[in-house]
Amino acid sequence: MKKVTLLKRILPVAFAALFSISAFGKGNVFIHSYLKTDYAIVSAQNSFSEAFKVTIVNEAGETLYSSPRIKSSNSFQKLFDLSSVDNGDYKVILSGKNARVVESFSVVDHKLVKKEDNRLAEEEKASTFFRTSGDKLYISHLNFLNNELTIKINDVKGEEVYNSELPSKSTYSGLFDISKLPAGKYQVCLTSGEKMYSYDFRK
Repeated sequence: MKKVTLLKRILPVAFAALFSISAFGKGNVFIHSYLKTDYAIVSAQNSFSEAFKVTIVNEAGETLYSSPRIKSSNSFQKLFDLSSVDNGDYKVILSGKNARVVESFSVVDHKLVKKEDNRLAEEEKASTFFRTSGDKLYISHLNFLNNELTIKINDVKGEEVYNSELPSKSTYSGLFDISKLPAGKYQVCLTSGEKMYSYDFRK
């Protein structure tokens, strides 16, 4: 199997105080972001008294990292530098004679992204909808936290042409007349609390 040397810096670390692993089944393996950095912590625990190892592979099955066989301990922990890892999907695998556990993750711009993070991001994105039809701009937003809502429209030069506060309802739907805007490109921005959603349109 081809071995890819993408993880240039692999630093051992003991973070037992930060991440505790309780064993169940045949074992566990986890990968977590370390603060807001390009590092990720891999933690594993084998429930059986047998040797095991931890490997990281890309979606083509190429090995980025493989630990030595671990015999003297039933736990493993390392800090990995993702700054040299390409964007893509990966798996961290705990394997032993009676155990094989897999955790999937992705790397985007040298940052760890897990499937749960992607799911939440998609749900967040789906909470807001923009659409234009003729001289009408339609906006809907699921405002679960009843945040303060504001809308603004900027032209292609970034100059603000419209700004307004919106009702702080749990479900907001609004129709805006944009017939008086000159022909051109625009961006509408909806701010909900500390989050902002944008949509580019042409009139």
